[in-house]
Amino acid sequence: MNKILVADDDRVVLFTLAEGLREAGFEVVEAHDGLQALKLCQSESPALALLDIRMPGLNGLQLAQRLRDETTVPFMFFSAHGDEDFVRSAVEIGALGYLIKPLQVTAIVPMIRTALARAHDISGLQSALASNRTIATAVGLLMRAEGIDQSTAFEQLRRRARTERRKLEDLARTLVEGENPPGPERGIS
Repeated sequence: MNKILVADDDRVVLFTLAEGLREAGFEVVEAHDGLQALKLCQSESPALALLDIRMPGLNGLQLAQRLRDETTVPFMFFSAHGDEDFVRSAVEIGALGYLIKPLQVTAIVPMIRTALARAHDISGLQSALASNRTIATAVGLLMRAEGIDQSTAFEQLRRRARTERRKLEDLARTLVEGENPPGPERGIS
């Protein structure tokens, strides 16, 4: 069962969302403010944190920054505010999604399941990069050459390895050694 942390200072929203997610089969941990949410994420390690943007203690964006820097807990935001600046900040900080209140649990469960799957993929990517220096270096080269993020660079490298029917590590070694450098002119995708 996937454990999800829900953080919102509005007790009615928190209760309604938490109960709906429990009925959908999730284990739910509740936080009434950003500081409590941070402590729970550090101690409980939920599979996903759903964060309201405006909370006392730490607001959702501050909390997300701390989660990104201090834990491996992925996060999504929900807010009554769909302001472009909030959404842009959420994307820049690494959110897996941004939902607008009022929320209907039946409508957001598929988004939560998608976010959980994406978080699992990202975790696998991070593990692969941590365990294989050659692949990590090749991904870094792609990121710099094409101005893309880590996930996109890894996916391009993986896609090219499949297309060329090569092992990922072999292709990465080729790129690192400069035999077939990445970049727009080479077209890795």
